Amino acid sequence: MAGNTGGTQYAGGGPHPWLESIKEELQVLAPLSSSSIWKVPLTLRTVNEEAYMPRMISIGPLHYGKWDLQSMEVHKLYYMSSLLQRTPNAVQVLEEAGAAIESLEPVVRASYSESFDLEPSELAKMLMLDGCFILELFLRDGLQDLRLQDDPIFNTSWMVLTLARDLALLENQIPFVVLERLFEFVVVPSAIGHSLPALPELSLSFFSSVLYMDIGDTRASRRQFPHLLGLIYNSYIPSPRTEARGNGSGRVFIRSASALKRAGIQFRKSIGTSLFDLKFHNGVLQIPPLFIHESSASVFWNLIAYEQIFHDKMQYVTSYFSLMARLVNSSDDAELLESRGILLDSLGGPRDVPQLFEQICRHVVLKDFYYAQLCEEMNPYYKWKSYRPTKPWTLISIVASFILLALVSLHAIYTVLSYYGD
Repeated sequence: MAGNTGGTQYAGGGPHPWLESIKEELQVLAPLSSSSIWKVPLTLRTVNEEAYMPRMISIGPLHYGKWDLQSMEVHKLYYMSSLLQRTPNAVQVLEEAGAAIESLEPVVRASYSESFDLEPSELAKMLMLDGCFILELFLRDGLQDLRLQDDPIFNTSWMVLTLARDLALLENQIPFVVLERLFEFVVVPSAIGHSLPALPELSLSFFSSVLYMDIGDTRASRRQFPHLLGLIYNSYIPSPRTEARGNGSGRVFIRSASALKRAGIQFRKSIGTSLFDLKFHNGVLQIPPLFIHESSASVFWNLIAYEQIFHDKMQYVTSYFSLMARLVNSSDDAELLESRGILLDSLGGPRDVPQLFEQICRHVVLKDFYYAQLCEEMNPYYKWKSYRPTKPWTLISIVASFILLALVSLHAIYTVLSYYGD
């Protein structure tokens, strides 16, 4: 497999035996630019390692074979069996799909930033089981009549929620092209008896319904994405016509929600907009609602990790949570936004939300702040409102103080002049 070595061949003996292992590693080195599935950086893991680790199922090679995830392997077989039974010829379809998956081996291996010790046959088997399980899971979620009465996944609400969380982890991904190829072979709409949406829309529908996250934006299907987490990310980011809102500065921020309220700024929940679509107009800050629970919080952690690794332009998710961390840095701030319907929290109360936002932003690098222009619009309004007298009697008292000071000064001057005049 050609890598960033430019196709240079390193095979052959030499006078230094210890160089042979280096030659072997260089020979299989993949180009970094093609890698889309990485281990989460250690700086982020130290804050909350649990947010990046699968709890129930392993997808792909990075967590493959872990003993605490083995119980789901049999469910993968059952789900693959259901898919194949709906095809006209299960044996033939399995053979054709298997050959297609085998042909993707170079693409798959190049998609991971780290090499893994799996034989081609073992890799193909893993991709087949993982991919078929994901497709059947999405189908059963979207089409309830496909669910079996004894299916423990959909009969136990916490299982499907945990699976959705695990499928959105950066380290728990397979290339989306694998799902697309399997979808072509093993998903037969005529056998299912339903018209099916395209695979990206089917995938987003699953995450939206299970995680209660408003991420069903069909724009994502028209953008390139490497895997399911990339699909979720692309469904969140704004459309190209609204991208020019930042000025490249990561140092322009605003005060807390409570401080802004004291300055007269009002908060209002916006309806039917993207999560990132915050607007400020005539003293009103409009913010789309954010539903926070344990599983969605994990998705946000991984979206930021994905953005920190791969995106060198505008940092949408990092910018959003950096702004929210400034807005919500106390329980009073959280309660204020909850009272406006902006924060919908099931973590445990207003005290937990500021801590979550602070932890999510810890050790992240913010190079391009998407909300710089928004903050620059709000800060002058905040300063003007903060420093001007807000009540009529405050202004009267200031004027009276100046008059009294002037009278005292005049009296002092008159006394001095009278003394010298005598």
